[in-house]
Amino acid sequence: MIYFLYGDIPLQLKYEELLKKIRLENKGIQETFFDISQDEIDDIFTSLSSNNIFSPLTLIVVKKLEKLKDLSKFFKGISEFNYSQKILILTYEEFLNDFDKPINEVDKSSLKIIEKIANLIPARKSLEKKSLEFFIEKELGCSQYESEKFLEIIGDDFFKVKNEIEKVKNFFNGETFSIEKAINILSISKEYNLNKLVEDFLYKKEKENLLSYLQKEKNYMLFLNIFTEELTVLMKLKNLQKRGIIFSNISYNQFKADIYPNIKNLFKKDSFKFISEYPLFLKFKYLDNFNYDFFQGKLLKCLEAEYNFKSGLIDENIAIEMLINDFFN
Repeated sequence: MIYFLYGDIPLQLKYEELLKKIRLENKGIQETFFDISQDEIDDIFTSLSSNNIFSPLTLIVVKKLEKLKDLSKFFKGISEFNYSQKILILTYEEFLNDFDKPINEVDKSSLKIIEKIANLIPARKSLEKKSLEFFIEKELGCSQYESEKFLEIIGDDFFKVKNEIEKVKNFFNGETFSIEKAINILSISKEYNLNKLVEDFLYKKEKENLLSYLQKEKNYMLFLNIFTEELTVLMKLKNLQKRGIIFSNISYNQFKADIYPNIKNLFKKDSFKFISEYPLFLKFKYLDNFNYDFFQGKLLKCLEAEYNFKSGLIDENIAIEMLINDFFN
């Protein structure tokens, strides 16, 4: 039996689930692990070629196939062997760019070869509706909102998620999980840091910490993405307020039950995921501080800043710092 796991962020989670399943179904199975990046190709093929009916069932894991120069050739090679006494797991990690698009997507010709002899297990963020959130909810016994907040704070790297979960479990030591208490011990991601600085700037006009952070970390494009997303969400909410669909003193229960199901399509994060009710509700208290035209005009300023540095007219840091300094003028 051959399994080919390929994808991005959920890959490690899918791999560990499969490994656990195989070990449970085959107690005491012999295990051999290989890493393509360690130049172990000859050892891999030697291990795959050895086979007789008296050999015990063996699990062979080959990781980091993304390091191979010719994936199709490798797949054609492994298709020549007998797997009656072997279980083979192959993993291929795809890496995402700033727009969540894979930069080394496994090619279709290789998939056509491997699907003839293996079970394909895709593990792509775009296909996994809420795999990491479900994992967090199960491990910590928390709510959907808390699992979303957990990921927002620490990021979605599986190893980090797993380590942070163990840290939180030890901290609570059997007590009921609370995101408010947990936040003090979590390792905060750069995205969450920037989100907080953006909120402080937009809602409290505090720009010094934001500028200092950007000058130190140089995350100008990440800032612009987060900032324009926040402005876009607020502009949509302001439009709903203008139309009388929402209002600043609406109760959360009323919004969740009567309004959110009809408007959630306006707040898609990706093909499957929406901004949930509570984070949207928390923004209502700021809506009366702005008018719709303000958001529309400022989004144009963001586009102008992006155009200026991408076209080489102004350095990236200067364009973004000018945007911040002039934002409320």
